[in-house]
Amino acid sequence: MRKLPPMNALPAFEATARLGSMSAAAEELGRTHGAVSKQIAHLSDLAGTPLFERDGAGVRLTEQGALLSAAVHSALNGVEKAWQDLTSRSENPVLDIGISSTFAMRWLMPRLSRFYQRHPDAQVNFRMTGKARIADSDVDLILTWDRLRWDFGDRKDIERLGDVSFGIVHAPGLDVKKQGKALIAKTRCVQELPGDVWGDFKRRTGIEAVSENTIAYAHTFLVIEGALAGFGLALVERRLIEEELQDGRLIAPFGFHTIEKGFGAIVTGRHRQQRLADSFLDWLREEG
Repeated sequence: MRKLPPMNALPAFEATARLGSMSAAAEELGRTHGAVSKQIAHLSDLAGTPLFERDGAGVRLTEQGALLSAAVHSALNGVEKAWQDLTSRSENPVLDIGISSTFAMRWLMPRLSRFYQRHPDAQVNFRMTGKARIADSDVDLILTWDRLRWDFGDRKDIERLGDVSFGIVHAPGLDVKKQGKALIAKTRCVQELPGDVWGDFKRRTGIEAVSENTIAYAHTFLVIEGALAGFGLALVERRLIEEELQDGRLIAPFGFHTIEKGFGAIVTGRHRQQRLADSFLDWLREEG
């Protein structure tokens, strides 16, 4: 159990020490002079030593009082700053999310205005995921959709938001041969990240891509651009290329394989803006 002084007396003590006057402290705190004097006297009695001594019309700290004052002043400053930060966030709610650059650019950003229409005072900040892992303490949520790289497994901190669908795509003019459940082309466009996504896709569907060469890109959006430019085959989640599929700039000879509830959000437990995070998740379920 903590051994602390009476907490309700500390503001009176700190204000008196800072202002050098019980009357000035009482005025600042909206109390009477007698109430401040009584609290400080009680605090001195519990400490077993005087905390102030007379100094003309005011008071000054004793040596023992100065030791307590330094600690109380620092503690109250810390509490004040934390409270200001907390109330500021409540007035201007901010949600920090971890998200891949491709998912942000191609899916979330074009839809985000609809979320802001519901929450005009909200602000959604992006922290880009990729090769470097994002610390849970840096974000409120981490959006995840790439089920070919890792599985949710038994994780309890996942909010399931919708399905994902993966397929092999290419530009209409690419030289591609379809043979059974295989697509044969000179080149595949792949992403430079761990995980055998092509192998996992084949294990799930029986469909494979056969190529002599690969071109590696740092981001999924570059893989998509490579496919659009006719450089080779690409394995992509459907929602990221919906527009290109509709207008015929990309085709998917074998269609798409759906992984149910594969779109999700890791809830980090930071709980800084829990109500806003819940609203964001509900909105993502509608959009997803």
